[in-house]
Amino acid sequence: MKKFIALLITGIAVSIIGCGENSNPVDNTNTGDIYEKIATVENGNIKFEVWAVDDDTLMTGYNKIGFKVFENGNPKTGGFVKFFAKMFHFNSTSFHATPVEPLYNYNSSLGMFTGYLIMLMPSDSTSRWYAYYNYNDELSIDSVRFDVGWDQKTKFKIFTDLTAQLSYLITMTAPEEPIKGMNDFYCLLHESPDFNYFTQVNTASMNLTVKLDSLNHTSGGNVNPVYIGDGLYKGKVNFDNSGRWSVYDSIYYNNRCITSNGTPYIYFFVP
Repeated sequence: MKKFIALLITGIAVSIIGCGENSNPVDNTNTGDIYEKIATVENGNIKFEVWAVDDDTLMTGYNKIGFKVFENGNPKTGGFVKFFAKMFHFNSTSFHATPVEPLYNYNSSLGMFTGYLIMLMPSDSTSRWYAYYNYNDELSIDSVRFDVGWDQKTKFKIFTDLTAQLSYLITMTAPEEPIKGMNDFYCLLHESPDFNYFTQVNTASMNLTVKLDSLNHTSGGNVNPVYIGDGLYKGKVNFDNSGRWSVYDSIYYNNRCITSNGTPYIYFFVP
């Protein structure tokens, strides 16, 4: 069983919690998502619990997560949570961050502060992730190590707008297991000047091209993604044959095409 391990490097707080340990799953009846507690981080009278959907650890790519916050054993039921993560590479002085929900707001039906987290890389022997937890700009715990596993279904692309000298990350969350025919297509878009800070982009226009590589065939009936909230754009892709497909996304933002230096694409295999 995989485990999410949190260790405060100052030695103030230590927590190692396995899948479902000392917790009952929380079911979101609207989406079918089931949240399980994967970590507890404590410092004095402050405690943050981390909950995740589908896995018992954080994985590369898109993660649905939630936080529960306690002060003196009393749960917080309003305000917001901020979460920030950095990966440090031990063979250099470099580090980078990763896209997170701008603010994790309280979801009263789930009893936690919910949102997403996109992990760019897994942990390894030369690189480690450290996290900063903040509640309502009042309570915080800093420099907590955590591990990230590799998900082979991870689908994201990094590209650069050379004109603006900005990098972008497009993350595709669905379809995870594509089928022949029409599939719902979901993605997120983030902008970064330096990979230390990411901004969620909610006003881009996207145009999909869906190609079957082996026949150089482009499918019809695709629906270009539009922003629907919670960081997500939704469209539809038509895989009208079995095989290896490439989904290209031409993106327009700030009155220009930001993918003119190379249109990002993601591979899908349709059985």
